[in-house]
Amino acid sequence: MSVDFSLVLNFFIALLAILNPIGNIPIFMEHVNSETAEVQKNIAILIALAIFALIIIFYFTGQPLLSLFGITIPAFRIAGGILIMMIGFRILNGKPKFDPDGMETVKVDDAFSVATNRFSSIMIPVATPVFFGPGAMTTVILFSQRADSAGTKIFMVLAAAIACLVIGAALYLSRWFFKILRRNGMQIVSRTMGLILCAIAVQFLIDGVAQLIPNVFDTTYLHVLK
Repeated sequence: MSVDFSLVLNFFIALLAILNPIGNIPIFMEHVNSETAEVQKNIAILIALAIFALIIIFYFTGQPLLSLFGITIPAFRIAGGILIMMIGFRILNGKPKFDPDGMETVKVDDAFSVATNRFSSIMIPVATPVFFGPGAMTTVILFSQRADSAGTKIFMVLAAAIACLVIGAALYLSRWFFKILRRNGMQIVSRTMGLILCAIAVQFLIDGVAQLIPNVFDTTYLHVLK
């Protein structure tokens, strides 16, 4: 069973960059700051599971959807590259809005039950589109069409599971992260992710143009995501 581990690794890095678990902690905390720490942790787990489900859905249905609408992969690469570039710029220029000193807590008896009810009201916009938005959907579809073996597909699903585990852990420990990193640390992590996204976007644009107009670029030197 052949596996393109380079592609799997790049898929994992791209997912972490565009889902931006550390950078999105302030948004998560804005929506759960009135809940207890235990309820917040349960919500974090539910959000990670929801994101994984969305990734799997688009990983296996993305290409058929493109075919249904008559969209070619080069066109989708270019459009996706532009979209991801915009998201990268937004992350680079963004500022966290959440004030950790303003957190409130409410005592509850059944943390999971409360978390489930709360999650149903914040899945949109937190799970999607804050975490899994158009850029993430584009990334998943573009990488899925590169997987040319069953082994690579299996490992990419595992990579997505690990990425969602990282997201769940980051949100689970969100209070701790905010205490340690504070505003400056959050900005540094978030903007690093934004820079990585911009680089991924440029590569998608190069791939798309190279497919539309063969021999324009020397892909031997320009392909870093394969």
